[in-house]
Amino acid sequence: PVESMKGDLETAAVSGVETVEATSFLKLQRVHYISPFGAERSWDRVARVRQRRTQRDDGDEADGDSAREHKHTERDAEPAESAQKSAQAATASASAAANPCDAVACFCVMSSRSNPEREPETVLVKQFRPAVGGITVELPAGLVDEGESPGKAALRELKEETGLVGKVLGVSPATYTSPGLSCESVCVVVVKVDLDDDENRLAAETHVVEREEDNEYLEIEHVPLSKLLRRLDAFSEKGYGIFTGLYSLAFGLSLGWTQLPALVESGKEAL
Repeated sequence: PVESMKGDLETAAVSGVETVEATSFLKLQRVHYISPFGAERSWDRVARVRQRRTQRDDGDEADGDSAREHKHTERDAEPAESAQKSAQAATASASAAANPCDAVACFCVMSSRSNPEREPETVLVKQFRPAVGGITVELPAGLVDEGESPGKAALRELKEETGLVGKVLGVSPATYTSPGLSCESVCVVVVKVDLDDDENRLAAETHVVEREEDNEYLEIEHVPLSKLLRRLDAFSEKGYGIFTGLYSLAFGLSLGWTQLPALVESGKEAL
């Protein structure tokens, strides 16, 4: 009888990355890897081009993929050039450590001390997304600049998109929304927003942010956390696309408030 091959996830690894095509913001890459069964295979993916505040003299991208793509040229380089390449690779590694994710999504927990009867809320952003050909409902979000922490990026995006200010309560590890297509990573940042803050008083519950120079038109809406899932379902019925991370958070909150206590009680009865 023929024995089936036994795989091992821990032995799978990327052996190389080549850029097939690139624009100012995205790269189409071919990833060469060793499968869990030990076979050499390849996979196409989309990668972000990390946006930088300062331009490098040589034009190389300060990210891990760039360091790997250019690694093969070091052995043929002159000593001075090789030293320069090594320094660039070290810089890329440090940059990756400082930027654990490509983008952030900001999940706000908003409350008012002066009005304790007001339900805790969060803030949503609606905008037209050409990539999906329609309107989407998302969390305030954006790309992380080089050298910027996820928390700082989240507070910056929150202020730019909604006018709100807050305090970072926590930052998730880097997560992947579509790992079969892209290596883009996202950190979810939980931010506490005090609605009694003077700056936040000026941010209306429903308003529009227009920045024609940045091609941004955003509709902002505050939603009670207890009604978040129902609101997202209503948006979906209208044909709006819902950000995966946002719906997952809403579903988890709904599960915790409604079904989880019942599931726990039924579990106790079973025990």
